[in-house]
Amino acid sequence: MSEKTFEFVAGTKCLDLANTIGGARGQANASEYLNSYQDLLNWGYQAGMLSKKQIVYLELKSKEYKIEANKVLDRARRLREAIYQIFSAIASQKTPSDPDLAVINLELARGLHQSRIISTPSGYIWGWEEPARLDSIIAPAVRSAADLLTSAALSHVRECASPSCSWLFIDESKNHSRRWCSMKTCGNTNKIRRFRSRHFQ
Repeated sequence: MSEKTFEFVAGTKCLDLANTIGGARGQANASEYLNSYQDLLNWGYQAGMLSKKQIVYLELKSKEYKIEANKVLDRARRLREAIYQIFSAIASQKTPSDPDLAVINLELARGLHQSRIISTPSGYIWGWEEPARLDSIIAPAVRSAADLLTSAALSHVRECASPSCSWLFIDESKNHSRRWCSMKTCGNTNKIRRFRSRHFQ
């Protein structure tokens, strides 16, 4: 399994997927985190969407079906961009575009037949068919986007206030005043910038 480590600060998996581009979209500091199908698997495992058993199976399958695996990677990136565009628009109080919503609906239709109702000791939950398919990571990611679009949390979707970051997150702070994707990164950078501005001018 790849050693690449991803950050999960968004509060929901679909926005965490949108955040697999570092920096700010369209700027020089933007960087791609999903450079291979293996990266996508690694993200899915760290996100809790794929088990170790599924990862081992999909790693072997992706080596046998490289072209198909790369097509899944392309689909995941298209879904990621649609998720970003939709929720970035909502965070800015704009209306998402129909083409971006069409990507969500297309992937929902593709993934619906993979979904299952599973019985657990604490009740029934949504689950996914076994064994895993090459595109198994896409169905739960797009389901997460659909759930967020139809939930009360939608009004608390935010985009990082840093000009060098375009990460999205759900603002779950008490007074809904969170501005940064993470205080450890963008929030701390802003604090340092303000300190220098006050003391070194």
